Amino acid sequence: MVAASIRTVVVDASVLINLIHVKRLDLFGKLGGFEFVVPEQVVEEVKYPDQVTVLNEALARGWVRKEPSTDVAEIALYAELSGVMGKGEAACLAMAQRRGWLVACDEAGRFRREAEARLARDRLVNTPGLMVLAIRRGLLTVEEADRTKEVLATRNYRMRFRSFRDLLEGQ
Repeated sequence: MVAASIRTVVVDASVLINLIHVKRLDLFGKLGGFEFVVPEQVVEEVKYPDQVTVLNEALARGWVRKEPSTDVAEIALYAELSGVMGKGEAACLAMAQRRGWLVACDEAGRFRREAEARLARDRLVNTPGLMVLAIRRGLLTVEEADRTKEVLATRNYRMRFRSFRDLLEGQ
């Protein structure tokens, strides 16, 4: 019997903190077929004590794993990228590009352009994409996802669709 392949997703602070806000970091542990990792630079970006506590719990439970950069070429790519974007985004993109991983990030602008130039589009995911995956896997209902959308809007993360139902019906 062949083991199911596991896809690794390197997670930026934007997605990580969004899921902390809605108390759903557990999704990382429940989305079978995926392993979620955070670079050391992303861990350093989580500053608020309550968020640090939640992240540390997720790390202890194995829902997400802290990942260092040790490859010389990856470190050089990180140095190049950190000149044009934040350290966490640069670390995520360098790891995803060098290791063939997916990247979860909600940043637009320069990060998005660099990610699209360096990675295949199917290797990019954002908070709404993770929520859609969780709905499809039966981990969230559309109504629960829509409530998380409302909570995130109060945290200045607005999704440009009315309901997750619209996303699911459009696919």
